[in-house]
Amino acid sequence: MFDATLLLLICLLPLAGALLVSVLGARSAGMARAAALVTMLAVLALAAHIFVGYAAARSGAFDLNLPWIAELGVHLHLAVDGLNLYLLLLTALLFPVALGCAWPSAEARRPLFLALLLLLEAGLLGTFLSQNLMFFFVCWEAVLIPMFVLILVFGGAKSREAAQAFFLYTLAGSVLLLAAVILLGVQCWQQTGSWSFELATLLDLQLGWGTQLFVFAAIVLACAIKCPLVPFHSWLPLTYAEAPPAGTALMAGALSKMGAFALLKLAIPLCPQAAAALAPWLIALAVFSILYGAVLALRQADFKLLVAYSSLSHMGYIVLGIFSFQQSALHGALLQTFSHGLAVAGLFLALGLLEQRRGAAYRQLTALATLAPRLAVVLMLFVLTSVALPLTSGFTGEFMILFGAFQQALAGWKAELGVLPLAAVILACSGMVLGAGYMLRFARTLLFGQAPEGSALPDLGGREALAFLPLLLLILAIGIAPAPFMARVQPDVAAVTARAAVPPFEKGGPGGISLRPAEANPPQSPFAKGGLEQLAAILGMSFPRQDNGESHAR
Repeated sequence: MFDATLLLLICLLPLAGALLVSVLGARSAGMARAAALVTMLAVLALAAHIFVGYAAARSGAFDLNLPWIAELGVHLHLAVDGLNLYLLLLTALLFPVALGCAWPSAEARRPLFLALLLLLEAGLLGTFLSQNLMFFFVCWEAVLIPMFVLILVFGGAKSREAAQAFFLYTLAGSVLLLAAVILLGVQCWQQTGSWSFELATLLDLQLGWGTQLFVFAAIVLACAIKCPLVPFHSWLPLTYAEAPPAGTALMAGALSKMGAFALLKLAIPLCPQAAAALAPWLIALAVFSILYGAVLALRQADFKLLVAYSSLSHMGYIVLGIFSFQQSALHGALLQTFSHGLAVAGLFLALGLLEQRRGAAYRQLTALATLAPRLAVVLMLFVLTSVALPLTSGFTGEFMILFGAFQQALAGWKAELGVLPLAAVILACSGMVLGAGYMLRFARTLLFGQAPEGSALPDLGGREALAFLPLLLLILAIGIAPAPFMARVQPDVAAVTARAAVPPFEKGGPGGISLRPAEANPPQSPFAKGGLEQLAAILGMSFPRQDNGESHAR
């Protein structure tokens, strides 16, 4: 019971911290800032405890279910599983890191800024931990308000336009998500005679093809806006450029992961047949996002916009891994979600430090390696993670995504079911080359060159180095030894692939793919199990065997 109570505590602490900051802000800005940081560190300590103890915990240990509106089947149901474990730690980590980097800034002395950060953290944690679809939607929406106010009040010269674009796009996606939630509730009432929005109950429903198609499309569109994917990314450049540095880091590092999480948690398990039929289209969209984001990043002179478009490209890899329906690719998607959150947040926060020191003139900065060598080293480590250098988490995630996606495409090609999926994976590989091009050009422009005579720039301080340290340690830990991280989530990854239970390809349609429901007991890909076993052998790890493909997910 104590472990389950931790989940309630981890969501309530930021809310209590926001109230405390509002009270203390009237007396002392310094006390309010310290209270916000202590609250965030307490949440991080709890999240780290859960992350470390999850593998050894008994089934259902981290599971809290309290009735909220029992007549309608709405519960405050929080639980930790393999799909949200990384995101729990990532969210809890990024907030104190962001506040630590923004510590001397003017907005960090404002109680409103601190309270908004804490409210945003509570909403994100609720979204990732929720096991009740209606409560999930409430938290999904709750994230929108504090981020909108952060951009509007603390953003740049075009903050009003950026906040409006962010709000309208996200709200449009939320309307679609709400429609899917209500439809699932109605289906539950029709099939069981009672209302319920519990995910475990909804997964047992027998949804018709039309219902699956609508629910899947609604969830995917909401997620495509949140990630974002092309062509639903129009809000991204202006919003990332105008938001305060801490807000941009949290938006790219944590908020964008809500979309990928919902695809794994909701779209595929609830609508497996629709997911199977539409997966090739989503893979094509993911590959297009990879290349489109990379090409736009190559054209950017503004550092912030370059990192923003690189984020668009990297989110495409995550979606590619999700819809490859391979255990190795799903592991890669989860690791890349974690890795990208660490790296992109680190890049935006490092650029934020330069903006604190130089103002808008940081865009013309060169020779950072000469002026501030410690900051240059940290920035370069995040750049190398973004280009997927071996022994960094970026390489582990992208390699596993492409490994699984290639095996799935190769299975279809060998079965003479079309070459387009294989061509799509090869194109996705070319995105890594483009990524190396724009990120290394970014590093060359910013880090090297001739420093103007008499110019000076404060180097990375102890507080800032301490803030970046956990990000870098996790990047290296995942890159060097990914097996312990993967073992924690293996049962739930197996559960997703078992739930999908779809053949890699079916004849008909574009590239040999059919837009129709899959068979009741479809054949498995010849690589479905072997791929992960081969990869496990490479990594020197082993997973417990499961009878008949059944998962022992928590």
